[in-house]
Amino acid sequence: MKLGPGTLQVADGRLLLRFAQGLSLSALCLWIVMLWVPVCASPEDPAESPRPPRIIVTALGGAPFDLEEAHVPYVLVALGVLACAAAAFLLTVRPQPDMHPWPEVVARMWSVGTLLLSLCAFIVLAELLANLPTIMWDAVDDQGRPIFGTVVAQPSMGAGLWLIGCLSLLAAGVCGLLGDVRRRKAAPAHYANARITPWPRGNRTHRLAQRLPWVAVACWVLMIWVPLFDSGDHGDDRLTVTSLGRVPLDLADLTPEVILPWAVVLACAATAKRFDTIAHWPLLSAAVGVGLFIQQATMVTDLPSECVISTDADGETISAFIVGYPSEGHYLWTLGCCALIAAGICGLLSDWRRIDRQMQRQTKRPPEKILRGRQRKLQKWARLLPFIAVAMWIATIFIPVVDSLSDVGPRIRWTSLGDLTFDDGGEMLPSFILLWAIVVGFAALGLGFAVDQWWNVTAVLIAALIVFIVIAILLNPPTIMWDGQLPDGTPIGGMEVGWPSFGFGLWLIGAASLAAAGACGFAAKAQRPRHTVEGA
Repeated sequence: MKLGPGTLQVADGRLLLRFAQGLSLSALCLWIVMLWVPVCASPEDPAESPRPPRIIVTALGGAPFDLEEAHVPYVLVALGVLACAAAAFLLTVRPQPDMHPWPEVVARMWSVGTLLLSLCAFIVLAELLANLPTIMWDAVDDQGRPIFGTVVAQPSMGAGLWLIGCLSLLAAGVCGLLGDVRRRKAAPAHYANARITPWPRGNRTHRLAQRLPWVAVACWVLMIWVPLFDSGDHGDDRLTVTSLGRVPLDLADLTPEVILPWAVVLACAATAKRFDTIAHWPLLSAAVGVGLFIQQATMVTDLPSECVISTDADGETISAFIVGYPSEGHYLWTLGCCALIAAGICGLLSDWRRIDRQMQRQTKRPPEKILRGRQRKLQKWARLLPFIAVAMWIATIFIPVVDSLSDVGPRIRWTSLGDLTFDDGGEMLPSFILLWAIVVGFAALGLGFAVDQWWNVTAVLIAALIVFIVIAILLNPPTIMWDGQLPDGTPIGGMEVGWPSFGFGLWLIGAASLAAAGACGFAAKAQRPRHTVEGA
């Protein structure tokens, strides 16, 4: 029996999607192997004790299964690979003729996300190989003589496995995109019918607007145990701040800065079920998310501190300040803010669609003129908004993103070009140059592809990537240990820490403009005239 070209294209598309699933699972297997096999390691010293410390870097950033030494970029990449492999099973879900084509949307989102994940994983590997971990150590041998040295890690077998994993993710994303294109070309009639399926009241966008605020509530509940700020191990004097204030809980710590976020998050979640009865609920939800973002930035710029007074063995009083530094709870805070903003956007889309359906019922025909005009405006905004991000990146060439504001020791200043500043010199970091290329190239592509679904998904993913980079800088600020000598021979020294500067907020504005561009693209896609099906 001879098969038609449409059947062959469907078979080829399914085969490519199967390849994408297999490649993502192989990448996950490689990351599991790299939990034992080091990516970088210093050679073992066979000399007698005292032996120098050994450096081992695995897929989580530290020694095998040592979560205390895990680094955030490595953990995020590992979680991304795990999520990619788990979501790969959605690629082969077959859509029905009377349903919205969400399997194809998921396939495209998965493919674009996998491509970005492979890029991020390669950046992390390149950063590791460009700046190999180094330890300076000293000790005393058996005869009491001081010994010292430097230990430098070298690329190991895991580096090759990491590179193979990046290539597997890249190939999986390409296979996913090609398989989805061939499957769509093979059955154009099915996709045409799927897109004119009427949206019932209480559709998926409506339900997302109702349920996403509860994600924010869950984040705030988890932040009772996952600290926002932590000073580290100081024994009984440890300073820890959660979503309920300082630990241990004291009613005096329940200030408006603590109570207000809880109140607005719970209010958004409680009223989301009936948000259609509240005229401006979507705008209020999005405004709450942005406001909590601003509060997060103010908390990071004003770190909590506590004066501790103790007595030493000689009976002398010693006082010191303990500072709480940003901890993992900020990831949950950011996730909750994004959930509230996404709930507001979904609410606006649901309201627009409900109004359109009402007009269709009244006129018995789709208001194409109104929809076309609204669609053109949204497409225009989708094309222009990414250039706001480009303007923010140009501005942060001169306005530092991170600045230690030091007048004594070496000053830490990061711009959108890395360490390079026009007044003090420095060098351009490859990761910052790559981020520049992504922002500028994406804005240029928007002039021609702003109406495509993959472009909208990529806009949101790039905005999320920028937000995660910003949070990683907050949780792991750049530091410099320095020492020197005054003209009179007095030794001086200290540690400089780079904290967010004005350019930090400009980066957040750029990320918000990219996310808004993606939302406008999705909204423009939703504003196409929809023809009702007979009998609906």
